[in-house]
Formats: sequence, structure tokens, C-alpha cells
Amino acid sequence: MAGLRSMRCRDLAWIVAGGAALLAYAIADIVLALQAASATLRQEQALWLLGLPGALLILGGFAGNALARLCLSRAFAPFLKALPLSLRERRRMATVAIFAMGVPLVVAVMAAVGLGCAVIAKPLAPVWGLGAAILFVAGLWAAAGWRLRGRDTISLDDKASPLGDGRRRRPWLGAFDRSAPAWLSSWALGLPAGHVRASWRLVGAAVFFGFVAALSAAISLVHHDAVPAAMAGLTGGFLVFMLSARFHPLGSPVLRTAPIGFVRAWLRLARLPLQLSLAFFLMPAGAALAAEPSAWTMPLASGLWLLALNGAYAVFAAYFMTAPFVAVLSFLSAIAYTSYESLEYGRTVLIGFAALVLFLWHRAQRRYRHG
Repeated sequence: MAGLRSMRCRDLAWIVAGGAALLAYAIADIVLALQAASATLRQEQALWLLGLPGALLILGGFAGNALARLCLSRAFAPFLKALPLSLRERRRMATVAIFAMGVPLVVAVMAAVGLGCAVIAKPLAPVWGLGAAILFVAGLWAAAGWRLRGRDTISLDDKASPLGDGRRRRPWLGAFDRSAPAWLSSWALGLPAGHVRASWRLVGAAVFFGFVAALSAAISLVHHDAVPAAMAGLTGGFLVFMLSARFHPLGSPVLRTAPIGFVRAWLRLARLPLQLSLAFFLMPAGAALAAEPSAWTMPLASGLWLLALNGAYAVFAAYFMTAPFVAVLSFLSAIAYTSYESLEYGRTVLIGFAALVLFLWHRAQRRYRHG
């Protein structure tokens, strides 16, 4: 709310008017598409018994995890260290905040599913909307409750610094993230200089992405087809970049007042995530090239698209520097909207997406310079 009150009336008017117009246009297209496929959708039993409930549970889980992470970060913020708040009180604060932010999401899901069922003339549309809300709430509270229970010990002083502890440095990481400004990417990822903390999340992510890379490479080599490995390399590399990119140091007064330009800081923050992304991409790309040498342009095109997507998301992440979830949601929404409109208007829609990226770059740069 403080951010909204600090914005100019002209900016708020542009956001409300432009957002309302785009939302109305998207809703109209969705309604027309649902009406055209209403007979098929009503007869798809697998969609209503498995697809929709599963999607709602997964969506609720993602929303609950994101809300719990945001609320816990505020409940355990450093500026609250001086207050005599127990762990139980901080959890209660986070729970209340999750409930306050989760209610509008639940209402939106219930309205969307209920109205969608009404558009396709599905019997008992309000009941389907209520059931969708219940499934969404189940996924949300399961993920949020798991994250709240896992917050047993909080170490507010265990944040990374650009210097870190020299005795715990590991040269293999230092070779990737040592150039000036020193250790900026590691600092953004919450790591001491040169040291990676082992955790179940890190191990699980490494196993998952390694399995995906190996599976896609095996499929391409067995079928002599470069498409599976090339697409897996592009998708997985971009996911690795999104999961590892953090640009909140751009709002640090220490960094902003240092003799470091915006472009230099932005490139340094994107360097380590880009290296991780390319490291994942190399294995599927190599398998795609080995499986079908004549289609060498496909892994090359996938690599170029990976660089373009990483660069565009880095701009979104720099603009939404303190909210990675909002950056991911905004970027994926922009990509989905651009892809949808390109079916009707062709590749000229990419000009609008490029203009949006340039606008966000300009705003992020001005904020870095002027605060």
C-alpha cells in the first residue's frame, strides 16, 4: 500500500486503464474460446475428475509456498530483531498475513472456475466453483503449513556478505564469481563468499535437473531426434536461470552509492545464474547435436533463444528486484500473452514485448540512479 500511495496519479491511471483494457480483451478471447469448445469440454471426464483437481492442488501449493515465504521473510525481518517476539508469535503473524492475502486468491479462483463452467453450460456451475476453491485452499494450506512448521530456527545474522569468511572459500566457486564487484552474485543468492551450503533443496534441485538432462539426452540419442534434448536444454536452462537470479542488491544503498554503474551491477548479478543456466544447457545441446548432426541449427537456435529469454527475464527481475515471485509471474504472463497474440498477428507482436523490456530497463536504471 505504501508503494501505491507513493506512485504518481498519472502512473496509477496508466496501470489501471491499460490493465483493465488488456484484462477485458483477454477475458473476451477466453469466453469465445470456451464457447467454441463447450461441447468437447463438457464431455471430457478426465479433465473434470483428474486434470482440473490436480491443477488446482498444484496451483494452490505454489501459491501457498510463495505466500508463506513472503510472510515469513517479513515476520523474521532484521528490523524486528529488537522486539521481544517469540517464535510462536512470529509464526502467528505470518499465518494471519497468509490468510489475509490468500482470501482474495481463493475468491478469484472460485469465481474463475464458476464463471467458466457457466460459460460452457456445465451443470451445477456454482458447485464446481466451490469445489475448486476447496481444492485450491487444500493445496495452499498444505504448502504454507509445511513451510511454517519447517521454520524452527532462524538465524538473522547468517546472511551472506560480499566478503564472507576467507577460511570457508572454495576456489571452484571463486573462479566463477570473483570479478569486481567481488562476490556480488553470491551475496544476492545468500551465500558466503565461495561457499555453498548443502541443503535438501539444493540436492533435490540438482538431482531433478540432472535427471531431466540425462533423460532428454537419452531420448534424443535413442530416436536420433534433436528436438527432445534441444527443448529440454532450453526449458531447463531458463528454469535454472529464473530460480537462481536475484537482483535485490540493486536496492542496497551501499551498492547504489558506490562508484558502480547500473549496467555493471546488473551484468554482475546475472553472471553466475547465466553460467549455471549454460552449464545445464550444454549436456542436452551436445546430445541433440550427437543424435542428429544434420540438425545442428536446432541446438544453436535453442542457445540463442536461451540467452534472449535469460536477458529479458533479468530485466524483469531487476525491475521487481525485491519480489522474485512477482517477476516470474509477470514475465511468464507477458510471454504467454505475446505467444497467444502472435498466433493472430504474427511475429510483429515481439516488437511490443521488446518495447516492454526496454521500458522496464529504463525504469530500473532510473530507480538505481535516483533512488
